Amino acid sequence: MDAIVQLIRNALCCIKDLNLLSDTVLYESQHVETIVNTYVQRRMKLEQFALEDPYRNTTVLEALISITQLYACLSCMYSGAKLCWLSLGKLKRIVALLEQQLVAVSKKKNVNVDTNDTANEITAIRLVNESLVKEAKVAMKNTFVGVCVCLIGIAFFWLVGNSWHFTESGIIGGLPGLIDALTVMELCLVPLLWYMIMDAKHAFEMKIETENCITLVETAMKYSNTTSSIFNHDHITLTRYEFIEPGWVPYWEAGVNPYGITDTIAADDEIDQNNSNSLEKEMKQVEQTLSLLFPSSSTKDTKKKNDDIKEKEQKIRKEFIKTSVDTMEQSLSSLTLTGYREYLYFVINFIAFYGYLMSIVAFYYPENVNGVQPVWIQQMKFNYTNDVADWTGNFAGDLMWTIEPMIVLVSPYYIGSSSPKATKPVVVVAPTVTTAATKTRRDKKSKKE
Repeated sequence: MDAIVQLIRNALCCIKDLNLLSDTVLYESQHVETIVNTYVQRRMKLEQFALEDPYRNTTVLEALISITQLYACLSCMYSGAKLCWLSLGKLKRIVALLEQQLVAVSKKKNVNVDTNDTANEITAIRLVNESLVKEAKVAMKNTFVGVCVCLIGIAFFWLVGNSWHFTESGIIGGLPGLIDALTVMELCLVPLLWYMIMDAKHAFEMKIETENCITLVETAMKYSNTTSSIFNHDHITLTRYEFIEPGWVPYWEAGVNPYGITDTIAADDEIDQNNSNSLEKEMKQVEQTLSLLFPSSSTKDTKKKNDDIKEKEQKIRKEFIKTSVDTMEQSLSSLTLTGYREYLYFVINFIAFYGYLMSIVAFYYPENVNGVQPVWIQQMKFNYTNDVADWTGNFAGDLMWTIEPMIVLVSPYYIGSSSPKATKPVVVVAPTVTTAATKTRRDKKSKKE
């Protein structure tokens, strides 16, 4: 909905900039005046009410633009505040979970690390800790982004007032107030532009890491007799694990109300086994997945297992790894398209940022009688006059923010067509992986999508 409203808003702004459909009702003000006067007189019982100059000059087009601007104001304020609030709760929960992890690790100091069962457990703890740290960084980033988005929403209030000619009458700060609001929007857009570049860079880094992971796993499968030296626990990083098991979506990735998090950490025997948000359950799922990649000590013990059981487990292991490799190969094109899309977002928003900046530059550096300005200001305006630079920059911004929502609406379908398709679960069930655990991972993946 935000993208649709943005498309409508900036498309209307482009129509206004180019003075299109100038002979239609869009540029007539008497209709708006009549509607407002009638509504106020009937609803508020003010029979003598009538719009005065300059408010009565608001055209139908400006009124429509103001409605979409008001939506952006309320939507950005709400979504930004919500993102910030839930991210703070997420950060609080992660801190509590990390404290719980420290307690759990301290209880396991004297475990025997010679078995693969324990190696899987240690790797699972390490991966969970890395995931917690990663999501803590994401939470801090989202908190800052939420503040920026909320401030942009507040600044939209002055744009609503400008559409109703409040700036001409001096209300809500007049023209200086509008310029200050634009300045706030520009300052908040700077870090968002930086994050667009970082997101694009991250997508391409993930593609390279995916290719490396595919090569590593395929090499390990090819030389299965020497797998321990080619592919072992030291090669499993959080990124590679998420590639191998894309169905793993830990519950701490979601935002949460800070007041819903308790500071007390439950002991192991107090953890509710029916609680889906259990740190122990998440680690058990990671252990079960690792047991598919690395044979447990019981699997290697020929005295305890017959050849048929070992053959079934090996078949399940190969099936799982093959499915993971297929999923990673299908995700390569999706990561590439996502990276290019983020760069495209940066280009579009940078043009809009620079275009709207011209209004601020023209306000703070007016042309004198001789039209003389600092050289660097003239270069910023490409040697255009203030009026031409202001109009051109404003139109460029409106046009770019008309194109952006089109990409936002269309790109998910295009990128989704090249993303990994759902794969069938492994039919044969091994003792190391239960059907319930497999179903839980797939249900979480579906919810995330």
